[in-house]
Amino acid sequence: MRVAPCLAAPIVLVAYGALSGCSPVGTAIGAAAFTADLATQERGLYQGLDDHRMWIAINGRFVAADLEVAQNVHLQVQEGRVLLSGVVQKQEQRLAAVKAAWEEPGVREVINHIQIANSRDLGQVAQDEFLARRVWLKLFVDRQIRANNYSVECIDDVVYLIGVGQDEAEIQRVVDHTRDVAYVRDVKNYVRVKTDPLPPEPPPPANVPDIMPAEQQPGLDGFAQASES
Repeated sequence: MRVAPCLAAPIVLVAYGALSGCSPVGTAIGAAAFTADLATQERGLYQGLDDHRMWIAINGRFVAADLEVAQNVHLQVQEGRVLLSGVVQKQEQRLAAVKAAWEEPGVREVINHIQIANSRDLGQVAQDEFLARRVWLKLFVDRQIRANNYSVECIDDVVYLIGVGQDEAEIQRVVDHTRDVAYVRDVKNYVRVKTDPLPPEPPPPANVPDIMPAEQQPGLDGFAQASES
């Protein structure tokens, strides 16, 4: 069952204030700006708050299960659609992350791009953060793109996009901007057009099997295929 919006909002805003480490006035201003930004997004205020509730809860499960998973798995949540990316060293860590995501009420879909490999070095981490910022800046300055509808993550020079586009043309502009950033070697696009239906919210599986490639996962076909560079 999805948490009621009136309950989700205090949970998210209290967490936001705790993480910000600001004064009460600064926290109030920051929380107001945060809420206003969500209200202007295509997913709407209540869904945005619910997505942030899910983000906090799933990350909490990561911390409880395995600190390495919490540190190395990146989490994007849009409309109950969860996109996982990052690098872990063991298959059981990969599966634990997916299971933790599916266990959260309100999750409609889990797209798994967690790789099993040696941990990224600090230089790669810094470059990924730099590339993600460069992509976001390109989206922000393009007035034909509603940038706050998009979530951007970068792992090993691969950019992961998820969110809601106004139409196919806007989404293509986003992908093109991303590909134009130097050193981006691939783009994984899971942005849906706002008129496309969301997958239904399924009951969590009793046992999470070894995860199929993202493009073969139930609920993904037909509206969010990965875009390869």
